[in-house]
Amino acid sequence: MAVRLKDCRSRARDAIRSYRLHGNVVRVFEEVGIVILEPLRIASYLFGHLDGMNKYDTLCEVAPELPTEDQAFLRVIGRLVEQLRGLWDTRGGWPSYDALIDVGAVGFQLFEEFGVHCQPQPDGQAYISVPFTTDTMPAGSAQADLLRILMGGYRG
Repeated sequence: MAVRLKDCRSRARDAIRSYRLHGNVVRVFEEVGIVILEPLRIASYLFGHLDGMNKYDTLCEVAPELPTEDQAFLRVIGRLVEQLRGLWDTRGGWPSYDALIDVGAVGFQLFEEFGVHCQPQPDGQAYISVPFTTDTMPAGSAQADLLRILMGGYRG
């Protein structure tokens, strides 16, 4: 887990900086997702393992040992663990798989924390936006970005 959490925020920012140049929202979604969702997958295994050993540690007890100081990860991992434990406690009684939607929502919350916003659309697709922030602007590209904005964005 330590390897996956190392420099997550800076790697996600790098992917967003790259997006500012290529303009492909699917690509930035994938690149940021690879960086931020892998630690959640590993955390789900870790806490599943601890629960399987009947070590029901709270996140407060385990959080200081997680190899990150990024509060976004600590918050989201806490929500993920709550969701997974709730699913486990109600296993066999789910009327549908809709209960799993809440687990996916945890991942989307982390995307938002890292600067990639996803909104579901009526047609089942998603609108992905990556708001401009000073720490996700590529060095020396302010003029190019201004020009793209004035011209209506990227054209493929």
